[in-house]
Amino acid sequence: MSPVPDGLSGGADPIGGVLGYPPEQLRREVALIAYHFHWSLTEILNLEHGERRQWVQTIDQIRES
Repeated sequence: MSPVPDGLSGGADPIGGVLGYPPEQLRREVALIAYHFHWSLTEILNLEHGERRQWVQTIDQIRES
């Protein structure tokens, strides 16, 4: 077997890619919305990310006032 040429030691380089949303952050958002609005997990996960974030911000604002 011939040696692996320099620069090719790890296989293919990653191309592009999308960083996933941190699971702990998602869990916090779901728990917060479920606790305050009594929405189901499915309902919350069906929200667009931006909409879910807006609800979380609204809840946080209410809690701070």
